[in-house]
Amino acid sequence: MEASTGRLIRGHNADRHFPMASTTKIMTGLLACESGKLDDIVTVPKEAIKVEGSSMGLLPDEKISLREIVYGLLLESGNDAANAIAYYLDGSIPKFAERMNARAAELGLKNTSFENPSGLDGEKHYTSAADLARLGVAAMQNDEFKKIASTYTKRISYNGVKDGRFLCNHNEMLKLYKGCIGIKTGYTKKSGRCLVTCAERNGLMLIAATLNCHDDWNVHTELLNYGFENLKKRPLFTEYPEFAVDIVGGDTDSVKCGYNRDISSYLSSEEIQRVKMTVYFPRFLYAPVSAGQKVGRITFEMDGNIIAETDIMAEESAVREKPDKFKMFWKSILH
Repeated sequence: MEASTGRLIRGHNADRHFPMASTTKIMTGLLACESGKLDDIVTVPKEAIKVEGSSMGLLPDEKISLREIVYGLLLESGNDAANAIAYYLDGSIPKFAERMNARAAELGLKNTSFENPSGLDGEKHYTSAADLARLGVAAMQNDEFKKIASTYTKRISYNGVKDGRFLCNHNEMLKLYKGCIGIKTGYTKKSGRCLVTCAERNGLMLIAATLNCHDDWNVHTELLNYGFENLKKRPLFTEYPEFAVDIVGGDTDSVKCGYNRDISSYLSSEEIQRVKMTVYFPRFLYAPVSAGQKVGRITFEMDGNIIAETDIMAEESAVREKPDKFKMFWKSILH
């Protein structure tokens, strides 16, 4: 998936439902980062650490920042960290699952359902590869999440001891693939190997997601290579139209307009042929009009989705013309 437009570049069984294991924690981490509470100090409830599977080693009643818990969530894939976030933000796992599903709906994830914050197997806990990639796109737009997910090793506090806990990211793609900056691994016996990766090169960001893929390191390398090899930065204007808008009631009949001519998008050679330009421009404007005022826009669409746009701006000003009393007198007589 190309991150700036969220469009699918290549997929197989992309909308099929699968369990997602710890890639679930992408949503958990995103919600924590969006909460505005990363600097809050959390007292870890005993209930949070009573969970099977991977752990960041939280202790009951330990006091630790929510930010540090998110590091433990995304690097060590701590199920205890996931539960601690759920309890802190919503008081219970079912309530937090409601938050997760509400956010999924906002993101248009139509093939996704959450039951818990960690990714333990559940009948109503599933996603699709396409949805998981869309979630990855949204998560990497959050600067805090992006910073944490791209970290390979980190020292955080341990029961009040500064830097007493050492974390190491399970995502080996951070070392294996040039430009990789995240995101999350996952595994259960039921789900198989799950992986979401994000890589960025020369301003192009790609997200790859696989579910139940035994050879995910190599598959993600192949997917990301495909994207970087085929998507190139291509100018979208094939010509540069000139614009001037008529002015009513002003000291001039029209004003010249301009726009950003340096509009481009990362597209394949086949995709560039499907781009359609649409101009939205008024027939006239009433004075006054100021230089720099937005008067219209140009959009570039592909397959019904806007991939780029630019505003059309007035380059000149038009002052409202003062009423001519003589003209107004004769106009009143004629009427």
